[in-house]
Amino acid sequence: MVAAPGRPEDQGWPQLAYLVLAVFAGPWTIWLSRIAQDHGLIGWHLPQGLALWSISPALALTVLSVGGRSGLRDLGDRLLRWRAPTWIYLVALGLPVVIAVGSAALVSGTGGDVPVGRLMSLPAALIYLGYGTGLFLLTEEAAWRGALLPRVQDRLGPAGASLIIGAVWAAWHLPLVANPAEHDRGLPVMPFLILIAATSVLITGLVNAAAGSVVVAAVFHASFDASYSYVGVVGPGHAMLNVAAVLTTVTAAALLLVTDGRLLLTREARR
Repeated sequence: MVAAPGRPEDQGWPQLAYLVLAVFAGPWTIWLSRIAQDHGLIGWHLPQGLALWSISPALALTVLSVGGRSGLRDLGDRLLRWRAPTWIYLVALGLPVVIAVGSAALVSGTGGDVPVGRLMSLPAALIYLGYGTGLFLLTEEAAWRGALLPRVQDRLGPAGASLIIGAVWAAWHLPLVANPAEHDRGLPVMPFLILIAATSVLITGLVNAAAGSVVVAAVFHASFDASYSYVGVVGPGHAMLNVAAVLTTVTAAALLLVTDGRLLLTREARR
């Protein structure tokens, strides 16, 4: 494939590795400091609230280093590319809710516990939806879907890029299941990682349909976290997490099948 502007062909896998390291460096350092303190290895920890925000400066400097000013402009354009058909925003907002509610219904129907509102209240979830959209737009999604997705997609195509980024994105979350400061602590690792990797496929489809918009990815991500926390998918008891992982994987597989692996990629999304 011919690389798009801001992503010259001479950018190889080492440059992509630098971008991945930029996303891992700050959050993992901060998260691991809390885990180390919890195990008595050190007597202090770095402020956990800075974990995601540490991505932004590292990402900007790395994109400038590997892609020059044109690469930084390309990333900025994707962050500001908010215009998209209404249906895309409806799916970005609604699909996580549908999967969360569907998981709750299936677990409840078999007599399982559905801890709605225990982990996060409905007002808090709605507030988080707005805050999380801005947070993820400027941090996580700027990295995964703004900087990495278009570059990896140029090389491996939509399906390959989604699976590779999904695997790396899932691995990036690993410290959260051991971090006492996170709601994800104690979650079963495999369903958690499968859920994240499958979600990567869904987000790729939305971003491609929205001509590369990272805003759409941020909306989906915020809706995912808010709805899963409110309904209790990532709460105590893991039955809903297992069901959500299966439902998300089936949905992702269906999207790959229906789009013949193209995941709604348009020429505009590659620009």
